[in-house]
Amino acid sequence: MRKILLATAAGFAALVADGATPARAQSAAEVSGQTPQPGLTGYVQGRFRFYGALVDQDGDSSTNGKLSNFDMFTYGRIWVGADGVAANGLRYGARLEIRMPSDGAEGDGRGTLFFRRAVGYIGTPTLGQLRFGSGTVSAVEQMHVGHIMGTIASGLLDGDQNVVFTGQGGAVANNFWFSSSSVNNFTAIGYYTPQFFGFDAGISYGANEGSLNGICGGGGASFAGCDRATDSTDPGTHGKLRNIIDVMLRYRGTFGPVGIAVSGGIRTAGTVDDATPGAADFKNPLVGIGGIQVSFAGLTVGGNIYGGSANRGFTALRKVGGGAENGMLGWQLGARYTIGAITVGAAYHELRSEGLQTNPNNQRDRGFGLGASYALAPGLALFAEYLWSKVSESGRDFNAFEAGTQDDFKAQVGLLGVSIVW
Repeated sequence: MRKILLATAAGFAALVADGATPARAQSAAEVSGQTPQPGLTGYVQGRFRFYGALVDQDGDSSTNGKLSNFDMFTYGRIWVGADGVAANGLRYGARLEIRMPSDGAEGDGRGTLFFRRAVGYIGTPTLGQLRFGSGTVSAVEQMHVGHIMGTIASGLLDGDQNVVFTGQGGAVANNFWFSSSSVNNFTAIGYYTPQFFGFDAGISYGANEGSLNGICGGGGASFAGCDRATDSTDPGTHGKLRNIIDVMLRYRGTFGPVGIAVSGGIRTAGTVDDATPGAADFKNPLVGIGGIQVSFAGLTVGGNIYGGSANRGFTALRKVGGGAENGMLGWQLGARYTIGAITVGAAYHELRSEGLQTNPNNQRDRGFGLGASYALAPGLALFAEYLWSKVSESGRDFNAFEAGTQDDFKAQVGLLGVSIVW
């Protein structure tokens, strides 16, 4: 919701796209381009979406039942925050995101609200900004460019589709570790420099994967699920990330009618060791990422590439040897065009990763999205999307409902919906 205060029909066509990605931890004045006023100002922003979906997905039928290929969904978020400006020019504020759970089992509380992100900031235009909190703090998430997939319609494979791919599940090519709130929602602190000759930089640190109030309790002697664990025999705890560090550099500038943005950097982390006697420990993940996007006359073209010693989703690989420690390598290309109140675009991405380490073959994710949005009025837009996904790994079974080994999982989705923001 970085541009929610731009209340024009043309501006909203871009807003629908940007609203798919996590909202940046900026002040309301920064978002709108206004000059911050002295004092403290609170605000409430929101987004409501309703859409219908046609789903053609592996695993939606078995000998015991079958799922319909059509459903309708609603989804809402609320942002509450305050921005302040002191007499000496110091800028400060906080932003809370309240939302519905995205999916789950019947009766699991999806109609209830919970805090997803809680972020504060303090800084000056000349000294930079210090951010702290859970979500929208990590430097990779804040400064990557070239992720066109997440800026079209509701975000294509990085948008609201996660509430559509329900049922047996399987696997979907929707893993964007640099953007995903499920990966970057850990509590962290980050520093972001002012822009000098088009360049700015960011560095962030998270003690572990814990978010909001942290997690620890009821885990017994193995400290199962505790975010402060350094060693554990619990299978769900060892391998978790610790000491997560991001370093990013970005350039943004214009050359006549052409705008360009380039960024690059790394993320590295330690892991919770496996305290089981004789067990192999985990490799410390290290992944580099770079991206570029170029804009001219309403057309934006871009892409990114990333790779390193981590598994899908920036998860840790166990030191098992025998060629089963391959890292990940992914890339994306996309384009978006805006004319008046209409925005159309498409993007394709691939990711190769180790996948299941007990399987000698590697995993391959491929995803394509095509989308459009039309701004009917300030804060009101229609959007449509077509999504295609295929995840495969030879010898790995993605669909337990069919006999034999189903070593790929395919899905297609068509979305048509309406978005209202304020």
